[in-house]
This record gives sequence, C-alpha cells and structure tokens, in this order.
Amino acid sequence: MGTIKDMIIMRRITIVLTCIICAFASRGYASPFDAIKKTYSEITTMQATFHQKIYIAGLKKEREFDGEFFYKRQRGFLWRYNKPRVKYFLYDGKYIWQSEDEKPFVIKERINKAKTGGTFLDLIEDISKIDELFTLKQQSLSGELEILELIPKKDGTINLAKVWIDKRNMVRKIEIHEFTGNINTVEFSSIKVNQYIDDAKFDFKLDKQKEVIER
Repeated sequence: MGTIKDMIIMRRITIVLTCIICAFASRGYASPFDAIKKTYSEITTMQATFHQKIYIAGLKKEREFDGEFFYKRQRGFLWRYNKPRVKYFLYDGKYIWQSEDEKPFVIKERINKAKTGGTFLDLIEDISKIDELFTLKQQSLSGELEILELIPKKDGTINLAKVWIDKRNMVRKIEIHEFTGNINTVEFSSIKVNQYIDDAKFDFKLDKQKEVIER
C-alpha cells in the first residue's frame, strides 16, 4: 500500500470513527449527540489495540494489520502499526507524520485548520461538527452491542459506515464501505481511558538517515 493511500485510509478511519461515536448518542436524549459528548468530554487520554482488515475490491484480496492507538487531549494521537510491518501515523499537534521502517523517507504534513476542518484528524476535539457529515440510517442489536448504520450527507468516497458500540459508549468495531467497493474494518480491544500517557508518545523521533518529504 502506498504512503499517500495509507494517509487517505487513516483519515477516512478517523473521520468515520468520530462520526460513529457521536451518532451513538441518539438513544434517549433530546439531542442525538448529548450522551456521547458527555462521555467524551470526560476523556483526557485513550489507548487501545486494533485489528484492521482492508478488502480491496479491484484485486479481490484482503489485507490485515494489527496495532495500537493512543490519544491525549491537546497533545495529539498516534496510530502505531505492529504487523505485518511497523509504521506510524502520528499527529503531534502541528503536523501529521507518516513513517514505515522499511522506507527511506517520512512524510510530514502541516495541519491547516481552515482546510482540515471536517476531516476529524483530531477525532475527539472535532466532535461538535459531526452532525454536518452523517445521517443515522438504522439501529439494531447484536448481543450486547448496538449496530449503527450511517450515510454521509455529502458525496464522497464513503457510501456507508457501520459501527458496533458497547454499553460503555465505546466503539468496538467500525466498517467503512467505499464507492470503489473496498471495505475497511477496524476492531478495537483493551480500551483504556484517562490513564497516564507520557507526552513524549506524541513526539516524532526522526531517523536522520531518512529523507523528510513535506507536504
């Protein structure tokens, strides 16, 4: 998977994850976002492990990845992939850094709030804009998890998103259906909130032997 494509995929995951989390609040509240706003307003840090599957329609193949996710309010977030190879998507508060151990370069992208508003790169802080992006199509139950189906309000690369949410109002699984036929699924486990995370986790440690490509 190319680095630019990887960045696009992670942005889509971040957008949909935030949208899905907020949509969950529709149950039993005056506003469809009240419950989730309350839950996440109390979160200062979050960490979890994840398993990702990407079905590529054109190739009729599926790729699998494992990693960890970290978030700290007013500091940044990190998607760290461990398998099948080590790679990072790190937001340090100013830039998105993308790096793979096997590649001789890293991508550094400056964040322009005017341009990235609505992309939910900062998935917790941008919750207030969520109702501009998705409409809740359907709700159902599967065991102890609630499944939500979301439809984007504007035309784009995503046709449909599904989410599985537990009783703690935490997202356990998301499934993104793209117009290309690709399906991107991320499952979360070992979710921990409001536990200590060192600020250094969000400092990108540059390998001086690698070229930095700025965008």
